[in-house]
Amino acid sequence: MKRTPATSDASADIVPLFEFTKVVNSTLDLPFILGTLLLTIMGRLMVGKAAVLLRRPDGTFCVEYGKGVRPNLLGTSFTITRSAPTAFAVPDAALYAPLRNNGIARLFPIRSRDDVIGYCGVGANPRTPMTADHVRFIETLINISAAAIEKGMAFDALKDVNRQLDGRVQQLKTLFELGKDFSGILEREQLVRLFTLTLMGQVGTNRFAICLKEGESIFSRIPAEALEPAREEICSLVDAPLLASEVPAGKPYTRLRRLLAEERISALVPLQMQSEVKGVLCLGDRLRGGPYTASDLEYIYSLANLAFVSLENVRLFTDAVERKRLENELLIAREIQQRLLPREVPAVPSFDIAASNISSKQVGGDYYDIVPAPEGEFLLVIADVSGKGTPASLLMANLQATVHALVPFALELPAATARINDLIYRNTGTDKFITFFWGALAPATRRFRYVNAGHNHPFLLRADGTVERLSDGGIILGIMPSLVPYAQGTVELRSGDTMVLFTDGVSEAMNAEGNDYTEERLERFLRSVSGKSASETHAAVVAEIQAYSAGAPQSDDITLMVVKAL
Repeated sequence: MKRTPATSDASADIVPLFEFTKVVNSTLDLPFILGTLLLTIMGRLMVGKAAVLLRRPDGTFCVEYGKGVRPNLLGTSFTITRSAPTAFAVPDAALYAPLRNNGIARLFPIRSRDDVIGYCGVGANPRTPMTADHVRFIETLINISAAAIEKGMAFDALKDVNRQLDGRVQQLKTLFELGKDFSGILEREQLVRLFTLTLMGQVGTNRFAICLKEGESIFSRIPAEALEPAREEICSLVDAPLLASEVPAGKPYTRLRRLLAEERISALVPLQMQSEVKGVLCLGDRLRGGPYTASDLEYIYSLANLAFVSLENVRLFTDAVERKRLENELLIAREIQQRLLPREVPAVPSFDIAASNISSKQVGGDYYDIVPAPEGEFLLVIADVSGKGTPASLLMANLQATVHALVPFALELPAATARINDLIYRNTGTDKFITFFWGALAPATRRFRYVNAGHNHPFLLRADGTVERLSDGGIILGIMPSLVPYAQGTVELRSGDTMVLFTDGVSEAMNAEGNDYTEERLERFLRSVSGKSASETHAAVVAEIQAYSAGAPQSDDITLMVVKAL
């Protein structure tokens, strides 16, 4: 009979706790979970102030939710280094002053799987001191809520990722649309006008300057005479998107920092061709205020370089027309095309690479590239546009611009190939298509991921004498929409293995009798030169093709890339 009251009190606690458990575990809404936890604690202890601090990725604890506290406490971060297993009084240290000033007296750790994911701060009741029963009650509530809080945090993080992904997808769609618009403009002033409107609408600024390393710079609402003296200094400094506030301090850059401040320039974005900085986009303040974020700069970099490739194409085309006075349209297009190809092969760790494009008398649509990509990888690209002359070279230029615009987004190869195919399909006629092969080479692991879109199957000559063909992929670019996903192939390049990428100008080279060289003959020849370096193999194949076709005009571009694993 003496234990009856205690039993009744226990029952009185169990029922609310059972209801509380059902409530907090029935939702992923983090604010609702935190609000329910605080209101339950405040109601039991009769206190008017409580808050929840949750751990951020950087290890700090931020006040995410509060009841009875001032609004300015929300969002405040704390570095809590102590790892007390139980509740502790808020210390007198200056670090905790915002909590003490808001009446938070004690912090209870929120643990999940022996890891502190946050703290629950509880105010004091001057009339009723906190008892051991109160502490046990609060700790019980927190233990019940911990899993729900962690799930809510994960759900919020997932929503943030989805929002970011949606934003990236929208940005990518915008880049594809703008790529179509930019590539269709051949007048510089019209292109600059479209770029200005794009910056206003997509970025939120109407003040910019394009400082070119060589040639006349392009300015919009920023006085030319103000930035012209610092043009060389700006172009030599910027090799990656940079906030004006990040320009190095010190005597060499004192004048530049002052100039950027006077002209209200907030960010500097490099404009690149073939991994070489050709100019810098100087951006004024945002119309809606606030600094440019890292995501903003990444998008602007892709947008600006997409426009700059078109602008550079326009400039090259105009210069060529001025020099040649339209004497030969094919020669002009040929010069533009050659400038879009790599001027030199970049150094790739653990690999020896040799590549070249030998143009025929007419301008063709062959394209190859070696592009540094995120995560230390390198994109190896080879393609052949159908047809000849200026249309083929312009389509090749559009392909080159699209590939370079996609690199910063680090998309998976099958998805990126589908994007390129849909862009080409929408913007070209049924008689235009592209055979396309590209892959991501990871020097650290020697893995090569690739997609073959209807291109000649590259040869992979193993050191043990076996030969493989790289065929995984899908349809030719531009024939039809991407109804079936592209397949991705993966190979590991071991020491001594050689990979040979080529266009049909190699296998279909004709001799004086009009007979093709054929891929079978190419395979036999590659076996005969196995063991040679990339440059030696490359030179041997070119010499073989030229000897075979001696006495006959070169009918097509000869594009060849040899990759040797060291």
